Amino acid sequence: MPIDATISFWEQEEFLRADVCIVGAGIIGLSLAAELLERDENLRVVVLERNTLPTGASTKNAGFACYGSPTELWRDVRTLGTDAVVELVRMRKQGLERLRT
Repeated sequence: MPIDATISFWEQEEFLRADVCIVGAGIIGLSLAAELLERDENLRVVVLERNTLPTGASTKNAGFACYGSPTELWRDVRTLGTDAVVELVRMRKQGLERLRT
């Protein structure tokens, strides 16, 4: 790795050490990083993003972070059963609440 004179030596070394390296700072990448740090605050997690701001799939998902359409839920009730769909909606709600924080 070439030496970058604009960054001090200790910073160059420090940024190379991680327990977990996540590629992508979108919804999934940042959620995973947050979950890992909740489980172990001493874990060294690095998130890599190719751009200054995330511009991948998370920014183009057209709002698919949702509960699901009524027709999708009815179809799931027929194939999975009511209890399974209620649990699925509960988990989706929990996921959406987590995205808000």
